[in-house]
Amino acid sequence: MKNINKALSLTLATLVSMPVLAENINSEDFSFGGRIEARAALADSDFTDKSRVRLNGQGKHEINDGITAVGKFEFELSQDNDTADTTNQTKTRYLYVGAETAYGTLTYGTQDNAVTYLTDFTDMAEYFSGYTNEEITASGDRAEDTILYSVTKGDLTFNASANLKATENGGGLMVAYKLLPSVELSAGYAATEAAENVSDSSDVYMIGARYTNGGILVSGLVQKGSLADADFDAVDAFASYGFGENTVSVSYNYLSADDQSVNDVNFVAFEYGRYIGDVAAYAGYKVALSNDTSAEHGNNNNADEFIVGARYSF
Repeated sequence: MKNINKALSLTLATLVSMPVLAENINSEDFSFGGRIEARAALADSDFTDKSRVRLNGQGKHEINDGITAVGKFEFELSQDNDTADTTNQTKTRYLYVGAETAYGTLTYGTQDNAVTYLTDFTDMAEYFSGYTNEEITASGDRAEDTILYSVTKGDLTFNASANLKATENGGGLMVAYKLLPSVELSAGYAATEAAENVSDSSDVYMIGARYTNGGILVSGLVQKGSLADADFDAVDAFASYGFGENTVSVSYNYLSADDQSVNDVNFVAFEYGRYIGDVAAYAGYKVALSNDTSAEHGNNNNADEFIVGARYSF
């Protein structure tokens, strides 16, 4: 019991002192930050705690006039209260190093895939967006053992990545171009060849577009390919309007696969957020349509969902 109390005290002291710590160690070459976020979800009368803590740090160091070393880490601590005792789960979101040059940036580690830039066109809501990418290994937001090359020249952005993980060999390409300061188009391809006897091989072709003007954001993403050796189609759309310290948004997520083991996604969601400096409060409601099974609560995966949360960033 004495050791448990000591551990709890150290954890609490760490969380309380994080903003002060970040302020003290931030420098021109290195920055430290994160978020503390309390969230709760309700679906089909089932309550689920979605709270989490994220800690990150990133830095740069100029080696010479042509090469700058870069590095980043981010860890997420979340709660799992499915049992009588709440347990903590730790996830590595980013952990990579690399170099920046006039010819682009090359990094290795746990990081974004090449097509993450494109899928982020519509993965913009506080909670109810990005569902289709969770089902597709090839276009997932991040991957371990990944080499990423990225370069931006004027209005053109190009990404290429290769995943060296033994169970998820693959990679992807993405190109985006700004037709106007407010209009950007993008196209990409990604594929993953899973290990033998593993069914999460996938490949995906995608095109996307987004429009930004002041507080207005409208974006869309269309995907088509194979998932678990079956064909699939996916469509994401997102629109938001920010005014003052407020943002309202609506998102639509759709994914249908021939493989019955893959969750169908088909919903419309509405969210409202209020942002005051480093503090945010938000709420959202997801309306499950016809064949949607993304709720994953009990026997009624087609349930509507409600989310409410508050976040402090530092």
